Amino acid sequence: MANLRVTARLSSGIAVFDDWSPDLASLLEWLILDARGMAAPNPSAQDVEASRPVVDEHMPLAKGWLGEDWYWQTSSPCYTYRNESVSKFRKRWAPGIDSPAPAWGKRKAKWDTSQGAEKAYDLPLFVRLAPTITWYCQGDREGIAALLQGCTGLGKKRAHGYGQVTNWEVEDHDYDWHLWGPKGELMRPIPAVHLPRDRPIDIAIRDWGWRPPAWLSANKARCAMPVHTARLDTASLAGAGR
Repeated sequence: MANLRVTARLSSGIAVFDDWSPDLASLLEWLILDARGMAAPNPSAQDVEASRPVVDEHMPLAKGWLGEDWYWQTSSPCYTYRNESVSKFRKRWAPGIDSPAPAWGKRKAKWDTSQGAEKAYDLPLFVRLAPTITWYCQGDREGIAALLQGCTGLGKKRAHGYGQVTNWEVEDHDYDWHLWGPKGELMRPIPAVHLPRDRPIDIAIRDWGWRPPAWLSANKARCAMPVHTARLDTASLAGAGR
């Protein structure tokens, strides 16, 4: 396993809801399962457990340990975004006008926009304009590159044109920055109990799924979070204001 820098070049803004997504390990796990017809949009905990041997066998990232807790050795996404916009992503139903007639079957027709598949929503969509996103990791260069070639989009609402990837670059890197950066800064979420007390760093504390899949309760912990991996290009904003 080598020290690597993985870069995605984007042609459109990426829709994200936090500074620590998209996670490279989660992406690679999904690509491994998708290539074998095992990826599911809503997997159960049992599905995750059943697929774990396949992921462990084919994952091109190195596995690291913090005490007795394992993790895939990759940093959070590192990027500088030029601006951030917030729009609304809406679903509003007008039966028979702008939506197809529902397939009610034998049940009584009832259109309920407060719950279920017909539930209406009006949610914020955060879009950041960043030309590249970079991760630092330890892994197999050829294995990572081969998996990522099948990924053409990152973040939320990819089908609507957000987070479109033009190409991937997987390069050797001189240093291992997957956990600690060049100035000693934290580079990825870790359980706060594993944070060295003698390391003077800026962090945020948040309950977080620090191993994939992030929604699984066993993968969540009270974590120390990096605060410098995703940042606004304030110099660009200052120049625009002149």
